Amino acid sequence: MNAVAHEQLLRPLEEFTRLHLDTLRRFGGRALDLSFPNPQFLSDPRPYDVLATLAAQARPLDLRYSPFGGFTPVRRRVAAALAKQHGLPYAWNDIVMTPGATAALRVALNCLFSPPDRIILVTPCWMDYPLYLQDLGLAFDLVPTTGDEHLDVEAITKAWTPETHGVVIAQPGSPTGVIHDAAELQQLAALMQRHSTPTPPLLIADEAHAQQVWDQTPCPAPAAHYPHTLTVRSFGKAWDMQGQRTGCLAVSPHLGIRHQAIEHLVRTMRVTGHCAPTALTQQLAATLSDTAPDLTGLADLQRHARHRLLHHGVIPLDTHATRFLYARCPVPDDRAFVSQLAERGVLVMPSSLFHETGWFRIALNFGTPELDRALDIIGEECNRA
Repeated sequence: MNAVAHEQLLRPLEEFTRLHLDTLRRFGGRALDLSFPNPQFLSDPRPYDVLATLAAQARPLDLRYSPFGGFTPVRRRVAAALAKQHGLPYAWNDIVMTPGATAALRVALNCLFSPPDRIILVTPCWMDYPLYLQDLGLAFDLVPTTGDEHLDVEAITKAWTPETHGVVIAQPGSPTGVIHDAAELQQLAALMQRHSTPTPPLLIADEAHAQQVWDQTPCPAPAAHYPHTLTVRSFGKAWDMQGQRTGCLAVSPHLGIRHQAIEHLVRTMRVTGHCAPTALTQQLAATLSDTAPDLTGLADLQRHARHRLLHHGVIPLDTHATRFLYARCPVPDDRAFVSQLAERGVLVMPSSLFHETGWFRIALNFGTPELDRALDIIGEECNRA
């Protein structure tokens, strides 16, 4: 591990976290925190009601140790639900329950790749994709999306090397909220198929936000277009219970090394010390597996926030998913702009955390009137810059 390179990947979030804490200390209850996606209102009470019922009815054996891949009845229900969503015949053991999507991603990378493999990361992306790869001694190439944040298959083609053995994409994109359509995914699949000799490259599809599509836009599954796919899911993200750290890995039924991969993934859960999510949250995930979150409130909030920004001349990226708004900075230095907003008690995230410069991300953590106050300040600072 290169300690200097490691430090370069760790430092940006640590610096932002210090700015975040300093701002909260200075402004106290007046701070308007739209950075980390921690909503301060209840969008859908059902998961909280189910969790309370499960906890109240729990007997000692309901809270017992779980197998490393998760309880079989839970995996069976999750597999059935995902089979409907992806149109693929998942079996129960194609599902590995994980303590959050981050653990799922780390376990998949640890299990399926080894040096000198190279991995293509489509950017902007979640901040710690490169950190995990570097910590595992794996090389990576950051490949930007197009100007409107869709897949740039031509750029991916140019970045491909003989050592490239995998691609990581988010569907929908995070932090952008862009949904990659079927044509994009088919182009990516065709590219990867062309490089399938002697071993097919693997696609890791991060679907942590797949259940946060707040309008009727279709959100096709990458696994339905490319057989050699592992899908990462987050129940916490879907139900605004991120801190419960409950997710899963889904191995495509058409993956060429399906059975070896499943066994290796479960073993890697043990080797890495991740284990499965808590017994109670696994039961919660199983109970909710056939239920879609109520996104009516999020849709209303997205439309309201976009209208408010447009009133100030700030044009957010036209997207259809996630709790985020993504907008261009009025100045080239996104971190400087975010610091400027923090001086007025408003916290948003700079896109440089997500390996892209010149944008900022707003998490819709408040309803009105707090959100309106924050968006008005953002609009004022954009116009002043």
